[in-house]
Amino acid sequence: MRKRIALIALCGLTVAAPSAAASARAERALHKAESTLRGHSAKPGADATLALKELAVRLPSLHGRDRTRARRLLERPLTTAGTRSGDVDFTGATHDPPLCSAHFCIHWVDEGADAPPAVSSGGDGVPDYIRTMSQVFEQVHAVENGRLGWRAPRSDGRTGGQGDRVDVYIKDVGSQGIFGYSAPDPGQHGNSQHAYLVMDNDYSRSQFARYANYLAPMQVTAAHEYNHVLQFTYDVFQDSWFMESTAVWAEDVVYPDVNDYLAYLNSWSLMSDVPLTAFDELDQTDPVNLKAYGDAAFARWVDSHYGAGVIRAAWERSTATIPASFAPGAYDAALNAHGSSFFQAFARFAADTAEWRSSAGPFRDGDSALWPDLRRASPRRLAPGSGVLEGRLDHTAYVLADVRPTPDPRIKLVGSLPRGTAGALALVGRVGPEATGRVEVALKRLPRGGGGSVVLARPGRFSRVTAVIVNADSDPNGFSQTTGAWAYANDRQAVRARVSNRFAPLKLTAATPAAGARVSRKARVVLNFSAALDRGSLRSIRLRDSRGKRVRVRVKRSHDGRRVTLVPREPLDPGERYELELGSSIVDRDMNPLAAPARGWTFVTRK
Repeated sequence: MRKRIALIALCGLTVAAPSAAASARAERALHKAESTLRGHSAKPGADATLALKELAVRLPSLHGRDRTRARRLLERPLTTAGTRSGDVDFTGATHDPPLCSAHFCIHWVDEGADAPPAVSSGGDGVPDYIRTMSQVFEQVHAVENGRLGWRAPRSDGRTGGQGDRVDVYIKDVGSQGIFGYSAPDPGQHGNSQHAYLVMDNDYSRSQFARYANYLAPMQVTAAHEYNHVLQFTYDVFQDSWFMESTAVWAEDVVYPDVNDYLAYLNSWSLMSDVPLTAFDELDQTDPVNLKAYGDAAFARWVDSHYGAGVIRAAWERSTATIPASFAPGAYDAALNAHGSSFFQAFARFAADTAEWRSSAGPFRDGDSALWPDLRRASPRRLAPGSGVLEGRLDHTAYVLADVRPTPDPRIKLVGSLPRGTAGALALVGRVGPEATGRVEVALKRLPRGGGGSVVLARPGRFSRVTAVIVNADSDPNGFSQTTGAWAYANDRQAVRARVSNRFAPLKLTAATPAAGARVSRKARVVLNFSAALDRGSLRSIRLRDSRGKRVRVRVKRSHDGRRVTLVPREPLDPGERYELELGSSIVDRDMNPLAAPARGWTFVTRK
């Protein structure tokens, strides 16, 4: 079980009794795994590994017949024809011996529905298909454990009968719509667990129609599923979206010419307003779960900017973060070593996706011309004074909108998030064609939320300008044993942004009382400005007595935002000197700062 009960209590969440919640979740995991292995999932094959991993870690909460069913699903295929569940058993006796290489042993049957193509040119009874698969897995190992430096998989002892090698079982899983899967062996405890692999017996055109032959699906499935085996070695309790996005990234690193990941980007490009971390653990057939596979785009971005070692480092730090097994925290720990953070990286990533198709843009990826353009939030193009981009955004989500290029010398995006919600604003301009154009990114990070602006010079020179507003917050608010997912502190945050061409400094045009004036104890302070004041600036207007103590006032702003009135909640003291302070953070609605000369003055009350 995930050891997060203390965290949940600390965060003040109300949850069901741990035993009841854990039992219900374990039963759901059992039904989900059975449905997946029988090909009843709405997204066949995509979640077989996650379903079995979830079942493995929930096994202790099952009892009686349910536990027996679960163990049958999790156990490796029998080495001889057996009588257990047909979902996992071989349909015949296994070939003896298996084909073992330096790091893997391939187990298969010679006859029956699970048998691979029998063609063997080696004269030793080993099918060419099996020999090719052995070579593929060694290539995967050479890249993932060798070049990328991932930790060797946890030893399973002699569970597969061949020492420390990883066991791969060949079955007709394609008939269930499954490419392949990996699963932790049942009965283990702790974060680091050993696992085995199951691969399809032929990757035939009849079951895998989009491939010309069996090699490409074999390659990417081997790279993807073996990466899961390595993930289980680091932390079997990690977040599902992190597991899948990393595995999809790994398959493209090992076999960059297959480009299987492209299948996920069409749906991903429509879901920028869905959190990066989204994955419905209660219903893995939820279409939003496709987001997790397309999240490989974020891993690719991190790789291209900080190196592939950061992905590995995030897994290495997974169990040491606070809270543990929390993917944004793992990324944060890995990026800190490079002078960055998850917040900083995600904010820039979101801005970069506005023109990610450009090979000369921030992604600089040779495949980028094949990527779909990201969906814009509105069919209307924003222009100075002509529209507002507003709504609510969950954590690690963002929206884009097209901006009309204008002849203005410069334009700016003015926006805000609630205070305390980390986010960002960006204007992204592309000069030239979509696939080869030069890209400029103007980005303003708002680590504590609030208002801000970002400026783009000479907007008329761009072929396209995009406004981006980002909720880059990832603060956790506890983990629910009921839903099997993290809660986040800053979801459904109100965001607002608009384009402006106003850059004139804000001025104080009139004020009462004037400097040095003598006024009634019931006097009010009235300030008139040249433009509408940003509402957040009201906090920077303060009235203090001669001892420096802040006077309690009620602040009113006129309908047009240009006049601000401070009404003391109690009469002022007689014969007292008061100081009006206008803080340095006062700005108008277009984020133009208050001109320096008018920063404060004093007045005196009559005795």
